[in-house]
Amino acid sequence: MLNDKVSLKLKGKIAKLWLIAIALFVLVLVAGCAGQNHQNAPAESVQPAGKNDGPSQQNSVSPTTPAKPSAPAATPAPKTGTASEATPELTNDAAIKLMDEARDRNFKLLQKGGPCDEFNYINDDDGGYAFICAELNSKEKIQKYLEESFTSPIADTIIGQLNLRKVDNKLAFNPLDWGSMYDWSSIKVTKTTKDGNKATFLFKVGLLDASVEAKTIEITFKYIDKSGWRVDTEPQHFL
Repeated sequence: MLNDKVSLKLKGKIAKLWLIAIALFVLVLVAGCAGQNHQNAPAESVQPAGKNDGPSQQNSVSPTTPAKPSAPAATPAPKTGTASEATPELTNDAAIKLMDEARDRNFKLLQKGGPCDEFNYINDDDGGYAFICAELNSKEKIQKYLEESFTSPIADTIIGQLNLRKVDNKLAFNPLDWGSMYDWSSIKVTKTTKDGNKATFLFKVGLLDASVEAKTIEITFKYIDKSGWRVDTEPQHFL
């Protein structure tokens, strides 16, 4: 009876050991299969960073191209041929000098026919005449001579006083006797005003008769592009 109980206990222990052995065998088998599956799985390709093998790779990042510096804005070219040149200042001394030159040209032209030394007055039934200087033997030359000191409208007015005509195929005129009562050596500028390309000067001038009070003369000057300042007042106002 005792032997039967010992035999049953022994068989139970053996059965447990077999179960444990079987369980261990199953675990080892499962672990072995899992390791084999892991080894047989295809390896995931790893692309080196920064290398692009084809246009279809979506995860590749193209290197950033640095932005080119923008070119400086071009400076607009100055316009030419449309705007008038800047008007320079007309100083007191320059105004007096220009007025003296204008007065001298007017005087020589109306009395002698121009800057020549030769002068021959000829009496006739029409009151007499003289010939214009040879270097001014056309209206165009007289105009140019006057416009070196006067504006074009004032030059036209002076030419209109000459009564130009042809005599013996030469240019003749009616001489005029002009004289001045002013002492130009005593001239002084008392006031100047400027308006665009025009400048107006007030001059105080003494008279040859010292007992007479000095007079104030107003003369306007105009700046002509490419030529300079010119007298824009008729000369009879400052003879």
